[in-house]
Amino acid sequence: MKISNILVCAIVSILVASCAKKISPIKNKETISQVDQISLLKQQTEINNPYIVDAKNKLIQFVGSKNFDNYIIKHGILNCQGDNNQSSCVLNFYLSEYYKLKYDMQLKKWVEENQAQHDIELNKIKATENNIKNYCQSSADFIEAIYTKDTDKITQYFQPKFKMSAQDILSLQTKVTKDNYSLFLIEENPSILQEMKVDYVEECLNNPKDNIINYFNIFR
Repeated sequence: MKISNILVCAIVSILVASCAKKISPIKNKETISQVDQISLLKQQTEINNPYIVDAKNKLIQFVGSKNFDNYIIKHGILNCQGDNNQSSCVLNFYLSEYYKLKYDMQLKKWVEENQAQHDIELNKIKATENNIKNYCQSSADFIEAIYTKDTDKITQYFQPKFKMSAQDILSLQTKVTKDNYSLFLIEENPSILQEMKVDYVEECLNNPKDNIINYFNIFR
């Protein structure tokens, strides 16, 4: 390589390095400048304007205070600078972003709920004769566990089998234990519980929809 070419390359390298050093602090100034602009814009628009403060706080609930300034810069709040009505512009910005995020969250929740319902439907079983017999017997066993206060069996076996929430279980327990007469008979003669189970299964087979516990969440 000729000496002249070497000199040219060296000069170009020096110039590029020099430019890079000059450009870097300019970027930092721009970043700082945006933060200052946001701070000034807030001061100018929030003084004696509770509507803007309220709208901002609503948006913060979704975005979080830590990332708030970065979020509003990214989504264009600085476009309100120089607007003929800065306060109105900022208020509209906050409310638009708030309702957009709220809608997105509601939509996500709706999708999740529908997916959960879809999963429940997929997991339902056919109301075959064998399945009906099985769940009639299990329902009778479930009632027995409530009468005998077998909490472990209720929560570990019957709750998942019958696809019930803790609140569902509590409601069923309350309903069963309200039958004071049956409780009295069982206390006087515990063996009568087996007769009650036989009667329950017989009635259940004749009318499974009303006697199988949580029927409509189990069968298609």
